[in-house]
Amino acid sequence: MKKRLLAITLAAIMAVGSLTGCGDKKKTESKPTPTEAVQDTPTPGESTPTPKPTEKPEIVIPEIADNSIDFAKNMKLGWNLGNTLDANSKPGLEAETSWGQPKATKELIEAVHAAGFTSIRIPVSWGTHTDEELNIDEEWMARVHEVVDYAMDCGMFVILNMHHDNDYYYPSDEHYEQSEKFLTTMWTQIAESFKDYDEHLVFESMNEPRLAGTPKEWWFNANDPDGVASIKCIVKLNQKFVDIVRAAGGCNATRYLMVPSHAASPDTATNNAFTAPEDPANRIMISVHAYSPYDFAMNQNGYKNWDKSKERDLAFMDNVKRKFIDKGIGVVIGEMGATNKDNLEDRVAWADSYTRMAVERGMPCFWWDNSGVKVGEENFGLISRHGLYIFFQNILDAMLKNYNY
Repeated sequence: MKKRLLAITLAAIMAVGSLTGCGDKKKTESKPTPTEAVQDTPTPGESTPTPKPTEKPEIVIPEIADNSIDFAKNMKLGWNLGNTLDANSKPGLEAETSWGQPKATKELIEAVHAAGFTSIRIPVSWGTHTDEELNIDEEWMARVHEVVDYAMDCGMFVILNMHHDNDYYYPSDEHYEQSEKFLTTMWTQIAESFKDYDEHLVFESMNEPRLAGTPKEWWFNANDPDGVASIKCIVKLNQKFVDIVRAAGGCNATRYLMVPSHAASPDTATNNAFTAPEDPANRIMISVHAYSPYDFAMNQNGYKNWDKSKERDLAFMDNVKRKFIDKGIGVVIGEMGATNKDNLEDRVAWADSYTRMAVERGMPCFWWDNSGVKVGEENFGLISRHGLYIFFQNILDAMLKNYNY
């Protein structure tokens, strides 16, 4: 059973009528919806869980590169703390466990680091933790700090974003004023609160801003007027985000910043309407999400087999490289993964192909982990939140060897 995003205060204000256009193509670059409950038990015969490491790895603080391409390369392999601080089905601090996850602990983040991940993305929902004046709840901000600190103490790169707040930053001309107000108010507070954290902490403006509730939520023709208008709204919001962070003082003057296009899709990032924001620090990275190819990585009714002949279906990597990396702008694959179809050997081969190709093009990959491990759609679990062991060590090993540089 899939949980739909919460209807929140501005939903009524920002309701969108049905749009016409190309809505018949299945979403190709998207993030799974939250699972109703954690499936923290592997399918029998699919994998033998690997015990958590008994020794903590040496804490090595990586150097900060002076350009976004090298900085992105240094992030290497990342992990998403999915369906946790981004959950929003309960109020206050209870929200963290409202989608079935246990509370994130220092031991969990240490286990993620010990497993070989050098970076972590911490998705956070903010809108449901604000008052009528959009002031962020102090307890919630303190909790986000606590989890960020867990990762920073391990010497990891950390990405902090706004997640599942799409109703607040809806990217259309009609809703631009409300969207800009929300984004401005949130990032003014977040940037101020984290201004003394060094550049190992990265800010990401938005998560998959899109025309939710319309046929164009996940895909539209490159020249579709509504889609192009949406991308242009996102370009303006990204610029606002950069201006706010840079003016916030402290390490924000030189912090690396990530920005997406519509739905964080590589297709919309390479659309002519999308451009990177201007930045006096020249430290911008483009955020893309790619559960690709869709029919293998996400569609449960798609195909299960993978071999190198299918690598041509990962052409999005070349497309974003040409537009951004070749012009001096780093790219981060902020979400990726392949759902469990009882095809472990093929998922291992896919993970090898995917990360090898990403490394060759200078892009870090962040696995989306929502703890789902049973056979079925949107089951991307790698690390047990309860036992702190690894479900599919072969998949992890296939990725780690490509980032061993």
